[in-house]
Amino acid sequence: MRPTRETSASAATIEQKTKILRITLAATVLSFVIFLITLTSSHWVLVTYPPPSFFSIRQNMFVNQSRYGIIWECVKGGPNRSSVFENKCDFHPSHVPNTSLPAEQTLIGMTRTMLSFSIIHILLVIITFICGLYSIRDYRYTYKRLTGMIYILSAAALVVCIEVLSTIFRHSVEHLSYIYPTGTKCSYGVCYIIAWIIFIQLLGSSFIFFACSKKRKGTFDEATEEEALANRPVDLGRSFR
Repeated sequence: MRPTRETSASAATIEQKTKILRITLAATVLSFVIFLITLTSSHWVLVTYPPPSFFSIRQNMFVNQSRYGIIWECVKGGPNRSSVFENKCDFHPSHVPNTSLPAEQTLIGMTRTMLSFSIIHILLVIITFICGLYSIRDYRYTYKRLTGMIYILSAAALVVCIEVLSTIFRHSVEHLSYIYPTGTKCSYGVCYIIAWIIFIQLLGSSFIFFACSKKRKGTFDEATEEEALANRPVDLGRSFR
């Protein structure tokens, strides 16, 4: 009776870990979809210009507010101060003339970095999900640890994207007064907060996969036979004398 009880306990442990990993992957898919939605939104940073309305050279219009996102920026303004202000959205500029100020070229470089790391984050999350599915189907503990490492890389790519976004505004306020004049106030929007929540979720998922990747040692009972076979050391056929 004792081996049967041990087998049942081992089977219950494996089933519980598998269920936890499936829930973790489901949460990853949800956070991935939410990030894609926030990526197309401009509610990352809310910029309020000092009164009266500020004339933006880039937009060629008077503006009093703007919403800054990863892909584009939406400006609320009009051709003159007395006109009804409307929202105008446009993609971030991808290049500047060679004769432009070094601060402008730095701004463009940071914008490209932000976009690049957002794409890297998306690709890493997709790879993480694929590896996570495979690690659930395969008992070998190394696949779970690999998935945990990729989770950390995807979280790192996201935090770089967030930090570059914050640096863009500090750089612009300090060196490009014609874009953000003195007295401009910036506040973080809901997408910025959601991005940090996704970052925490990715780190938590990494911890879960590492916690569930403990190498099991012991008897080859019915519940752990496949796992034990998968984790058996591989003989490469080398001999040293």
